Order: sequence, then structure tokens, then C-alpha cells
Amino acid sequence: MRAGGLLARLGLLAAASSGMAACSGGGASGPKPFNAMSGEEHLACAVDISAYTYLTAAKTIPEDRDMLNKSVLALAWHHNAYALPQGEKEQYDLINKKRLELIGRDAAEAIAGRAVGCIEVALAKHEADQKRRR
Repeated sequence: MRAGGLLARLGLLAAASSGMAACSGGGASGPKPFNAMSGEEHLACAVDISAYTYLTAAKTIPEDRDMLNKSVLALAWHHNAYALPQGEKEQYDLINKKRLELIGRDAAEAIAGRAVGCIEVALAKHEADQKRRR
């Protein structure tokens, strides 16, 4: 595992064990399944993932290319799960505003840890949906 991936996973464990994971529902057991998350949890995940990509681009946290590639799909899934039930098409201005607040408030490692958990939850949903379609 690359250093960035290890750092992100350690951050996830630290955030989950302290109860800070925005998209966690099971404490140390990890994030809730995608379909069990509330709209606000999906929004928090979208914000965490957005902040994660910005922190990586700024070289504040080490780059994990694989996780960054996965983040694009995961951000879209969480964004849509938040916005579409409200009849909204796009909430990117809200995500951008909350991202700036989050980066100013939380440690980069905590953001990265939560983002990795959110990315993994969205990818698990995507994979489950792909299996159902086959």
C-alpha cells in the first residue's frame, strides 16, 4: 500500500473511533451502507470528498492516485443522493462553501480519513448495482 493510502486509512480509523466520521453510523465498525445514509450524511460525504481532492492538489496530504480516481464517481453518487430527493439538480455552490469551512476547521488527516470511508461506501453501492444489472 502506498504511503498516501496508508495515511488515509489511518485517518479513517482515527476519525471513526473518535466518532468524528461524518458518514459513520457504526462507530469503529465503519461508515453506514450507502442506502442507509441520510441526505445530510451524503452531503457531508460530498463535502469531505471535495475537500480531500483539494487538499491533495495543494499537497497538504500525500497523493493516492487510486483513491483520487475513485473520488470522482463517489462524489457524484453522494451529491446526487443528497440533491435529487430535494428536487435539486446541482448543489455544487453549497458543497464549495461547506468545503471551505471544513478545510478551515478540521485537520487534513481527519478529512482524508472520512473521505476514504465515503468513497468506499459509494463504490460498494456502485459495485452492488452493477452486479444486480448483470
